[in-house]
Amino acid sequence: MDDIEQFFSLNRSRLLAFLDGDAAAATGDDDAQAFVDQVLHDWHRLTCRRKLPAPSAAERTFWFALYQLEELAELPGGSVDPYVGFATGNLASARECLREGRGLPEGLFASRPGEHPANGQTRGDRQ
Repeated sequence: MDDIEQFFSLNRSRLLAFLDGDAAAATGDDDAQAFVDQVLHDWHRLTCRRKLPAPSAAERTFWFALYQLEELAELPGGSVDPYVGFATGNLASARECLREGRGLPEGLFASRPGEHPANGQTRGDRQ
């Protein structure tokens, strides 16, 4: 297993723990924002100045779920904003795709950090 695969394997498990509500038990931490920040920092460190292959559908699922976790973690507790229900529904769909290693349902998309949207090219040093 190469270092990129190891990155996703470790962080997929940790991300699922957050999404399943078991973060404190599984990771020893229940701070979703700190987790997201650490994943992004580790990704940058791992991929800095490195040419990467195009993201797989399963990788896009990982980034989508991570970004949704970050958005929901930033909202005030008990928020009744209709967006919360929408985002939570999308995240529930993404969680099952993440668990099964599948791509996202139609209509959902995420790019990896540093990915150039026009051509899908990625360089780790563009963040």
